[in-house]
Amino acid sequence: MAAYTQGYDEARFAITVNQNFLCLICFNVLKEPVMCSKNQHCFCRACITKHLKNSQRCPTCADELTVETLAEPQRMVKDYLNELPIHCVHINRGCQEIVQLQNLDRHEATCGFTPAVCTNQGCGATVNKRDLIHHESEQCEFRKLKCHSCGEMAKTLANVEKRVAHLETNMVSIETKMGNLETNIKTDIEEKLGAVNNDVRGLKTALIEGFDQMKDVLVKMEDTIKENTRKVRNAASGDKENIFVAGGFETDSVEIFNWSQKSWAPLHESMPEKRWGATSFLYNNHMMIAGGYCRGPGYVDNMIRMNVDPNPDLSTHWSDCPVKLPMKLAYHSNVLYNNQLMVTGGCIESLDQTSDGIHEVQLVPPYTVKTLSRMPEPRQGHCTEICADNLLIIGGRTTKRSQDCLSSVVLYDIKKNEYKQLAPLPYEVNYMATVRWGDNIVVIGGMDKDGNVLDTVIMYNVKSEQSHMLPPMRCKRWGCTAVVIGNNIVVLGGKDEQRRQLKSVEAFNFESYHWEELPEMSKEGWLHTAVAV
Repeated sequence: MAAYTQGYDEARFAITVNQNFLCLICFNVLKEPVMCSKNQHCFCRACITKHLKNSQRCPTCADELTVETLAEPQRMVKDYLNELPIHCVHINRGCQEIVQLQNLDRHEATCGFTPAVCTNQGCGATVNKRDLIHHESEQCEFRKLKCHSCGEMAKTLANVEKRVAHLETNMVSIETKMGNLETNIKTDIEEKLGAVNNDVRGLKTALIEGFDQMKDVLVKMEDTIKENTRKVRNAASGDKENIFVAGGFETDSVEIFNWSQKSWAPLHESMPEKRWGATSFLYNNHMMIAGGYCRGPGYVDNMIRMNVDPNPDLSTHWSDCPVKLPMKLAYHSNVLYNNQLMVTGGCIESLDQTSDGIHEVQLVPPYTVKTLSRMPEPRQGHCTEICADNLLIIGGRTTKRSQDCLSSVVLYDIKKNEYKQLAPLPYEVNYMATVRWGDNIVVIGGMDKDGNVLDTVIMYNVKSEQSHMLPPMRCKRWGCTAVVIGNNIVVLGGKDEQRRQLKSVEAFNFESYHWEELPEMSKEGWLHTAVAV
């Protein structure tokens, strides 16, 4: 399937682009702009075409829309875009050209910084197009080698040829003399023949030495070629391969999903206790689980950890961690920031108490806990994501009641200790899952203020504060969890609209732009945790 081509990255432009000229789907600068004819919402042609394969409505105003009814924007829109100054796509390779957008394709077609692959057999290195000839002929270790002994060989062969020519001259002279000496004494003839034999033997020795030198040079060249052939260029892959799923309501199970094999395997050792409403994160090759509600002790403030790596040992053990949360919490949210855990909100021991705190927990000795600020309202069942030095605090509810659900999005600047209220989500939602996707937060499923379970998926752009809807999930779910693997968002478990716990797993692929059902978990999961490794 052809790759999904979005608009131009806003960071490539030499000036600040007016926000009215950003695509309302990819939030990049418009590429081949078209618009819905009724309300004139503008999109990249590729973005809206892909959207209309799954929906026949404008993603912004929800008016009926098809590819055939798309309209061309006014000429002034195209003129503005065509005259925008943009950096060459090869700026990271050294090109400093800034051209008008209308001339970009022509420039990049001839840009000397275009990546080019070395054609020398066994190389495959990528260099700038303008450096290709110099690389192939002067720098490449796989180029055809020049023989540094050829001059000596030529000199030796020239000497041999000279001696052969001299010998031929002598042979002619000797034959003449022999004809004249037929009547001479036999002893004189034998002496002259002996001299000729000596010359022939000398010539034979010179030829043998010359050919031995040629053989040595050829053997060295063959050894060099074999050595170069043995050189291997390795390509490392940093893609995440496994999903660890731990805990959940009334369960202590742990299982692992292998993405490439699309298969589940249980961990031999379960968690120390049944734990739900907790959070998890990756730190120093460990899956860390913080807080939550445990059968028996109730709300807890401790953390447990398990060593994980890309080739997991199914007999891995859990151990206690010296770090503790600021209080006994469940249904809270946290993100990793440097060597600190930023903990927001949550339910405090009694279900009638909801935290409004933002706390910093040090993950290195002396493991200090510090209160940074108070949120504008208390939250539980919300989500938090990190963007640069900012916390994005999304949705949730202020009490245990679903009607106290929130749609608000708050940005907290960690360094400045300042809040900014961003544009809200399209609807109130809590106990959903979120993942970060570039400059976007993807909000998945959850429950609305009326207690309805959702299958909707929102992509919220942090820079523009605008939302648009992705295709809905195959299954309604709340209390689920989600991770990112490659170009996919994987959503696991939760409860459906009949309040049944789910084993269901599904993934959204940004290339195919649709949801795919994956093999189920072996245990139902609700209010559980997951990390991708």
